[in-house]
Amino acid sequence: MKKKLDKPVLAEGETHGHAHRLPVGTCVMEDTDTGLREFNLDHDANLTHEEHGTVRIPAGEHVSGKVREFDHPAESARNVMD
Repeated sequence: MKKKLDKPVLAEGETHGHAHRLPVGTCVMEDTDTGLREFNLDHDANLTHEEHGTVRIPAGEHVSGKVREFDHPAESARNVMD
């Protein structure tokens, strides 16, 4: 099931609360089963974050998900914390 998010945010940091934000007015949909976030841009736009540099996102349809890291010695995976 997909739901529209209240804010155009792709990810919020669990540690500091910083966010990866798209421009105001961008419709971001989240798949409640997978956690994937989808958005469509009519034109190139900036993705901003309080601590990281701005990233230019090209126009088109996009899907974003959480980045995971794998600990080989422990044979386990976890979400990357921002």
